[in-house]
Amino acid sequence: MAFQESQSIAKLNGVSISKAEFLYAFNKNHKANTPLVYDSLEKYLNQYIDFKLKVLAAKKAGIGNSETFQNEYNGYIAQIQKPYLQNPVSEEGLILEVYDRLKYEVNASHILIRIANESNPMDTLAAFQKTDSLRSLALNGADFALLAKTNSQDGSAKNGGSLGWFTAMSMVYPFENGAYETPVGGISKIIRSQFGYHIIKVNDKRLAKGRVKTSHIFLTKNGRSRESGNQLIKTIYDSIQNGGDWKALCKQYTDDSQTRLNGGSLPYAGTGELPDEFLKVAYSIETPGDIAPPLEASYGWHIIRLDAVEEMPSLEEMRTKISENIRRSGRNQLSPEVLVNKLKNENGFEQDLPKLQNTIAQIAAVGLPNLDLASLNNQTVFKIGNKEILYSEFFRSLGNANQITVTTLWNRYKLFEREQIILYEDSLAPEKYPEYGFLLNEYKEGLMLFEIMEKEVWNKAVEDSIGLNSYFNSNQKNYVAPERASVWVIESANSESLEKVVDTFKWDQSTPFENALKAQLEPEVFSALKIAKRTYQREDLPNFAQNWKEHVLFSQLSEKRVYAIEEIIPKGLYRLEEIKGLVMADYQDWLEKEWVKSLRKANRIEIDTKLLKQIASDEKR
Repeated sequence: MAFQESQSIAKLNGVSISKAEFLYAFNKNHKANTPLVYDSLEKYLNQYIDFKLKVLAAKKAGIGNSETFQNEYNGYIAQIQKPYLQNPVSEEGLILEVYDRLKYEVNASHILIRIANESNPMDTLAAFQKTDSLRSLALNGADFALLAKTNSQDGSAKNGGSLGWFTAMSMVYPFENGAYETPVGGISKIIRSQFGYHIIKVNDKRLAKGRVKTSHIFLTKNGRSRESGNQLIKTIYDSIQNGGDWKALCKQYTDDSQTRLNGGSLPYAGTGELPDEFLKVAYSIETPGDIAPPLEASYGWHIIRLDAVEEMPSLEEMRTKISENIRRSGRNQLSPEVLVNKLKNENGFEQDLPKLQNTIAQIAAVGLPNLDLASLNNQTVFKIGNKEILYSEFFRSLGNANQITVTTLWNRYKLFEREQIILYEDSLAPEKYPEYGFLLNEYKEGLMLFEIMEKEVWNKAVEDSIGLNSYFNSNQKNYVAPERASVWVIESANSESLEKVVDTFKWDQSTPFENALKAQLEPEVFSALKIAKRTYQREDLPNFAQNWKEHVLFSQLSEKRVYAIEEIIPKGLYRLEEIKGLVMADYQDWLEKEWVKSLRKANRIEIDTKLLKQIASDEKR
């Protein structure tokens, strides 16, 4: 079986892609129980080869060698649950606990005190004592938000420790326990997690809101003033309210490139999966199909449409997802003592315990600096698998170790022993647990892919204006445009100012519109106006149809607006400046395809079609 899984389904320049690796990637990127049909296997294998070719290009470019890259990668893998920590015995109880908690949501704030050096008991004690003193202050009525701002070592400190709303499986398990077990208004006991010590204040609890499917039109605040953003989002919203086509307006205006071409459609999301401010508006919409007024969020503006509401699924429907999360997050991990004993048994732990007992007694009696280390340094304190751990390594972990009790020395030894045993297991894990090895590689190659795509595709498309223009000119036939108008939109809270615009303004084709308007109006009237240039189709507003000609100015005083049609652009082809974002996305796709073509020419690719057919054939049996 192991041989079959290690068979090469393809090779790139002689380097194997194993059957096991390919099927891991295929199954992860397809729905559960997807049939292994030859055509779909072949199609995905070619896509996977394209991915591996890009990773190969990244390796050749030196991506992955920098300290910055390694630090980022190590940060990712530190969050992955180690497979040897899993304890399947208690999983059913954890599944039921998670499902019950998912029926509720918690709004909480916290204070985090990190531990400077976990291997140093003094650092651990100092962090605990500080956390305990802060908890006492909070219990005695001190302002929790102020305590968090001045003491917490978490990014939420600037917000008074506020974490907003969350539900089960959103936080690390010890923190979740503290949040759910503490009553509203209460302060939790001290919580220990891998991040340090926490105290939690529970602000509120509520029944779960469920998950909603929404679509949005988004304007970023990057490079846009608040005034112009508010003006544009209102213009778009008014167009929708007056019958404008949602998909067309989304395609034209949204800054969310990921949803531009699908009408702004977002996947189902619940608490913790989208920002609270977004979900608050989404949850306030009562009927699917309805659209909320514009939301100005901290990062931009949204127009949000509710598409559907998903009630909480049954336990059986959620069982697989919950189980996967439990294993990934470490809720079912073994206790340190049980874990160490398990790994000792699996890997053949050997030790001369009487010698260790005697050595620890001597250190406690005379101090490490006064011990004859020469005779001990190269002796083995224990052996795990094929690795020998020397006394010299244990001594280094102790520092000076002068005037330390036998009990403290044994605690320090147990910590040292556990760390060494886990380091050894970590070295075996990618081979011992193949899916874990694939996952580590997936993270690493994903980071490498991002950097090489940025270099070869995304940045090129942004920086190469000549190439973008050339691509657009060669493909302009693909960007068919309806008849539309270039329109100046003039707004004011003062209806009299708008009436003066209508009564006073005369088109002057020799002078730019804004300059002509400024010259013809009194300064105080002009300064009260908001002016922006937009592109509209005839059907976007009811009054366009009867005023659809160049150099026509008409009012919508009910909206406190005046429209000035500067140019009617005949149907035909879009200009680049009208759809630059869309063209940029298409240009990036083209660059990527051309790059992949060149990679396929430059590298030797071998595919074992016989093995691919065998996989499909085995599935039919």
